[in-house]
Formats: sequence, C-alpha cells, structure tokens
Amino acid sequence: MITTIAWAAWILGTLALGLSAGSFLNVASVRLPYEKSILWPSSRCGSCLRGLPWHANLPIVGYLRLRGRCHWCGARFSIRYLIVELVAGLGFTGLFLLEVVADVRGAGWWREHGHSLRHGVVPVEAWATWLGEAVLFSFLLTASICDLEHQEIPLEITMTGLAAGLAFSMALPWPYPARLAELKAAEAAHRAEHPAIYRAGRQVPAGFRAEPALGFPGLQPWPLAWPLPAWLAPGTAVYGLASGLAGAIAGSVICRAIRAVYGLGRGRESLGLGDSDLLLMAGAFTGWQVVVVGFFASIIPGLVLGVGYLAIRGTQALPFGPALSVGVMATWLGWRWIGPSVADLLFDPVIGGLLAVAGLGGLLLLSLLLRITRGGEESSMASLD
Repeated sequence: MITTIAWAAWILGTLALGLSAGSFLNVASVRLPYEKSILWPSSRCGSCLRGLPWHANLPIVGYLRLRGRCHWCGARFSIRYLIVELVAGLGFTGLFLLEVVADVRGAGWWREHGHSLRHGVVPVEAWATWLGEAVLFSFLLTASICDLEHQEIPLEITMTGLAAGLAFSMALPWPYPARLAELKAAEAAHRAEHPAIYRAGRQVPAGFRAEPALGFPGLQPWPLAWPLPAWLAPGTAVYGLASGLAGAIAGSVICRAIRAVYGLGRGRESLGLGDSDLLLMAGAFTGWQVVVVGFFASIIPGLVLGVGYLAIRGTQALPFGPALSVGVMATWLGWRWIGPSVADLLFDPVIGGLLAVAGLGGLLLLSLLLRITRGGEESSMASLD
C-alpha cells in the first residue's frame, strides 16, 4: 500500500512539474522570438493588455476555468497554450516512466537499487538523469514551437541549452561508476563479436588508452572513436565535458555541412542556421553518436510533418526543428538498442569516411539535378507568360 502511494506520488509529481514547466515554456516561446523578457511583465491578454489573475495562470485549470477566454475582455486564447502544457506534463511523466521504471537506457537502476525502488525510494542518480532528459525535452519543445510559429529558433534557447547540456554532461558522465565491472565484461563480449573495431595491429600512440575507455562502442556516447587519451578517464567530469563538446561540434557540423553542400548545388538554402544550433544544443546533452544518428532518424518524422504541413498550409517551406527534436529524443531513449547496430559504421574510420563522402556527394548531385530541372520548369513558365 505504501509503495503504491509512493509511486503514485512520484508520477503525479512529475506530471505537475511538467504542466508547470509547460506553462513557462508557453511564455518563453511567445516572448523570445520578439526578444522580450520572459520574467517581466507578468502574463497578460494580448488584446486588452491587462494582467491575468493568478488563477488564470494555473496550468490546464486556468485555461479550462476561463474557457479559453480573457477574464477581462473575453478575447479567445489559442488552444496551443493548453496543448503545450499537456505535452510537457505527459512528456515529463513519460520520461520518468521510461528512465526510472523501465530503465530504457540500461543504467541499471533496478539492479543496483532494486530494494529501494520496490519501496518507492528513487535514487538521487536516477532523479538527476531524469532531470537532464526533462531539461533537454523542454528546450527541444520550446525550440520546436518557435520554429513552427515563426520559422526561427532564437539563440537564447539554443545557447542556454548548450550551457545546460555541458553542465549535465559534466555532472553525469557515462558510464556510471557502479557499472564499471559490468562494462568491462560487456566490452570483452563485444570485442569477440566485432573484431574489426578492435584491430590487433593498430598502433596506439603513447599516452593513449589501448582500450575504448571501459565501455564498448555503441553502448553509450563517448567522445572519440579511437583512441582515448589516458587522462580522459570514464566517469569523470572531464570525460563528460569532452563528450558534450564532441556532441555539440558534431551536431553543428553535420547540419552546416549539409546546408553548405545543398546550397552549393541548389543555389538556395535548405536547413537553416537555427537547425544547426538546435543540434549543437542537443549534442551537448547526448554526445556525438546519438546526435549524428538522430539527425538521420529525423528524416522519418520530417516526411510525416512535411506532408501534414503541405496539406494544412499549402507550402513546402517546412520547419525542420520539430523533426530534429523527435529524431534526437527517440534515438537517445532507444540508444541501448540502436547503438550496437550502428557501432561498425560509427567506429570504423574507413567505413564512416566513405559513407560521409558518398552521402555528401549524393546530396550535391541531387541538388544539382533539382537546380537544373527546376530551372528548366521556371524557364518554361516564363516563356508561356
């Protein structure tokens, strides 16, 4: 009975915290695109400019109590305020269930703290990890809203998120110290299964580790493919900082490289700089492997959103930020299963290099073909006029 009450309290608590965060994210997503302060003045009606009463700011309840209208002038409020609060609340609770209850990232909470968890006591490390995921989710949600409504992602969001991501990476460096022994055994098994990653004849420079830092490739994000400097010990703040910086750089570079190559061939921009900044921020939380795979995973939600955007608004100018956010979060939460399947691609410099060259070359060729065909169509239309 006590355990049930404790877990119900945690779930309701994360839901309430998420709903409150959603209310704040509404304010941020409305004001930041116009470079307004998110702290002052207090929330007010956009029509009569009068301040809203305190009960109108209560998440969900305030909107429903006023029936989506201003307390003073009766002007209708957009339903997006209600939707954002619901998404944030359900997102916070969902992350708690996935991270702590289901342990989808394989942190071993139930193995290491099973007795406490069965009595409803969540370890501090699990709360800290959940908080990091919730913070990234909040930044991605805010950036996605701004991108959908303004086709712009303010730097205040991404740069603040970058700082938060590096801080969390330093505070929670992977692997967790309690799992070092298990990671050694897992690395030995992975070495036998993927010998190409661990070439026996590869020369390791002096001052570098001969082994991949107590964690086999694909299990967790880590800064470099091979080798790691001896001073970059796993479970340290320096290791976490290196992982966060590598992720931020990788996220920014992959977006900017594709943007430059496509622009060179097509003669116009594809991905915006805001998308690059969004991956810069996300990579600081996740590390470079997750953000690289997450970028390509975002193609699927991007296609779905693109079709919906075209049907509703009749335009092909798709804000790609929401798709990137979905791709990164899905990849991060599913890395326990995704990582091992892409290890040979990400950790073999020859295969990875060939794929990068082939991908950029194919993108350049495609953009050139589009430029030629679209140019021909525009010329034909001009001649008809």
